[in-house]
Amino acid sequence: MDVTIRLARPREAAIVHRILMEAYAGYRGRIVPPLKVFESTPLTIAADIRARRHAHALAFVGDEPVGTVRCTPWRSPNGQLRWTLSRLAVLPEFQGEAIGARLMDWMEERARRAGVKQLRGHVRTALPFLVRFYQKLGFRVIGYRSCPGHPRYLTVIGKHLV
Repeated sequence: MDVTIRLARPREAAIVHRILMEAYAGYRGRIVPPLKVFESTPLTIAADIRARRHAHALAFVGDEPVGTVRCTPWRSPNGQLRWTLSRLAVLPEFQGEAIGARLMDWMEERARRAGVKQLRGHVRTALPFLVRFYQKLGFRVIGYRSCPGHPRYLTVIGKHLV
């Protein structure tokens, strides 16, 4: 399957949003606390892209957008650059075709070229198959996050880039 990947433009925010909503639809009302992805809108996604708070990659099969992943850059007090990758989503009819792995590999290559030393992500602990997916891509569990009433609801994953 021929897959191309590039960064989304602000005018493509509705496409990113549609992919997110379709890919995450099965988790609506089933994950506690609720996934924050459902709070996003095309307007908030476009604003984030314009302000460079988050970048969103889009994966295409032919001309059809089928997947996305979000990148949030962060610089530590000592100046080290880290990217947090989140909201990996592939349209249900394209899941199982390694598009998610291709999106992650594409972001990792961009990170290496940008001098990023570490990638991070947060995965819902209630979805262990996702933790295993990231572990196959070389990520390791580095901790957990909690909030009141929800201990260890997020698994923090990370990958050092050499």
